[in-house]
Amino acid sequence: MESHIHPWQGTSYSAVTVAPGTRPIAGEPHVPGSKYATVRAVLAAALAAGPSTVAGIPWSEDTVVLLGALRAVGVGIEQIGPDDLTIMGCGGNFPIQGPVSIDMGNAGAVLRFCLGTLSLLPEVTFTTPYPISLGRRPNADLLDALAQIGVQVAAAGPDGTLPITLRRGAPHGGSIRVSGARGSQYLSALLYLAPLVAAATGQSLDIHVYDALRSADFVRLTIAMLHEAGVEVTCDAAFRHFTVTGFYQPHHWQLSRDWPTMALWMVAGAMTGGEIHSPPLDSASIEGQAILAALAALGAPYARIPSAQASRYGPAGWGGTQPAIHGTDLAGDAIIDSVPVLAALAAVATGTTTFHQVANLRLKESDRISDLCAEFRKVGVVAIPGEDTITIIGQPHGLAGGVTVDAHGDHRLAMALALLALRCRAPLTITGAQHVAKSYPAFWDELARLGADVAPLTQP
Repeated sequence: MESHIHPWQGTSYSAVTVAPGTRPIAGEPHVPGSKYATVRAVLAAALAAGPSTVAGIPWSEDTVVLLGALRAVGVGIEQIGPDDLTIMGCGGNFPIQGPVSIDMGNAGAVLRFCLGTLSLLPEVTFTTPYPISLGRRPNADLLDALAQIGVQVAAAGPDGTLPITLRRGAPHGGSIRVSGARGSQYLSALLYLAPLVAAATGQSLDIHVYDALRSADFVRLTIAMLHEAGVEVTCDAAFRHFTVTGFYQPHHWQLSRDWPTMALWMVAGAMTGGEIHSPPLDSASIEGQAILAALAALGAPYARIPSAQASRYGPAGWGGTQPAIHGTDLAGDAIIDSVPVLAALAAVATGTTTFHQVANLRLKESDRISDLCAEFRKVGVVAIPGEDTITIIGQPHGLAGGVTVDAHGDHRLAMALALLALRCRAPLTITGAQHVAKSYPAFWDELARLGADVAPLTQP
């Protein structure tokens, strides 16, 4: 069943005008499943020998790209509920061997994982219709690692940009080196590939990471989810040397809710004094704990609310009033996807906030350092870009607004700009609004439902 009718489907607009509503942003938002857990669970299910189920699928553009990539190589996928799938795993022996061409949309994480897991096909080509977004993002470090084990690699440019063609060549195991300087996705892709190499060649992979590993918490997520799938990863304390044993087993996956999505609603509540409560979230999530710590450091603490079902969160000690937001220094590496919305909160804080360790934001759908600062400045925010930092000088009395800003093709920048509008004296018009569909198609509908004044201008 190919249907993509689902509860997360939202109304798509190419431009919207956002102004504060007649009440604070408040209530319990709908929060989809974790984007990063989805990629890992769906791929593990596809690689297992037999059927698996994945429940809690977030229906976004990234999810559709991932499922399309797997269908292109013959993986059977059946939708069995509004957000539940059965995936007929092929044990790493994809029914369609190629040549195969796969459109990766604008899905960076999906691309990196597919570069790893599909690299043993006879021939596969990855393309994108977004040349100035996904098309400019580098993959050379991962492609170099694949070449080390015998995969033949051809890319459009020296940075390993799309389109990319991989040919199986004569793969082998052994020692492989990969840089960690540009993030964790390259390493995670290799960890997912390792069982396939061992099964195909009888030789294991020893993976060595050079340079400092960015976003190590996402590697921890990879290791934990591989364990659930029957694959064991061992590594040293410094996250420099990794070995992998075992093979993918069928599993029932229940995806956790997405913490970065919840973070944007927590910020909206803090900016407007609204009571935001969450649906069940994974209280043990490292990313979630880092987000809660960042909010508390900015003066907007949220506390866990005891529940018979699962963890829920609400404002801690606000007393029904808008919290006293204040500037602070934050390490951005552990909260990298939430930096744009936290920057919106910092924009209305008392004092200065600096986000450190955020250089990788330049390699996202947009340059989330320069582009974010440029659009924030249009609204009246003092936003200073650095090579590895973003500095925001807060204006606690609000912002002027009354201008048009652009999302630069970036879902997270579009949502951050929408949050700025909640504290502007005049409405903001946001172009590129349709790009929220990459991760959260229902965002504009939810923003209006929870209290903002959202006026659509055009449909794409």
